Amino acid sequence: MPFMVRDDVEIFYEVLGTDGPWLTLVNGHTRSSRDFRLLAGNLSKQGVRCLLFDNRGAGETKNSPHFTLDDIAEDILQLWDELGIDRSIVMGLSMGGIVSQILTHKAEGRVQGLILVSTASSESSLSSAAFTPWGQTEDSVFQKLQAYFTEGFLQRNKLLVQAMAKQILQSITADHFEERAHHQRQAMRGVDTRTFLGSLHLPTLIIHGTDDRIIPVSAGEELAKLIPGAQLKKLPDVGHLVLAEYSKNLTQDVLEFLKSNGWL
Repeated sequence: MPFMVRDDVEIFYEVLGTDGPWLTLVNGHTRSSRDFRLLAGNLSKQGVRCLLFDNRGAGETKNSPHFTLDDIAEDILQLWDELGIDRSIVMGLSMGGIVSQILTHKAEGRVQGLILVSTASSESSLSSAAFTPWGQTEDSVFQKLQAYFTEGFLQRNKLLVQAMAKQILQSITADHFEERAHHQRQAMRGVDTRTFLGSLHLPTLIIHGTDDRIIPVSAGEELAKLIPGAQLKKLPDVGHLVLAEYSKNLTQDVLEFLKSNGWL
């Protein structure tokens, strides 16, 4: 497996696709790059090179417990240097969306475009459900997971959500999942990007479910007001985990954004 070593950190990453514009995918709280494989696989077939990686505190990446979202943004910049990526479109989900905003502020000249999904400008926009522990039983994990989906999706896909709960519980018992989740929660404390969003001048697409119970759609609306020229797409009857509830259409939305800006 490919790793990039930076100071005391080993960042797991992989690349899908061999040509076309770069798209860097930044995942949310506790989630690994595996979530992106279906999306990245579809996009790579359409001429997009996708960079996937595990944030500090998630997946196969190995790191010390104390870090900030700025550190994750710096990890991305070093990955780009390592792989010879001069410029990339950046797509961030939830916590990854906040990281993407920080990254763009740090190196706007290297970010071609920004896709922000189910995210916000500050920690204060997150509901209390985002910060509650997962617990130590399958039932407690399942109960927490319910906040991430709409009721309709839960009813139609109960077996899928139960399988996710089992996977998370296995990680809790074997991979220090809750401890690493706590480190990510600490990295989010006090973060607020509103001070610089007005200075970002690049094509931006914001995607947000109207029934998001983790980060309310009002946070996406605020981002659209603060980032000059940002386009907001609200998804009716979709919750926080857009990759699960909106997967069939998300690939098309990303491709349309890239095509409309002349990158494809």
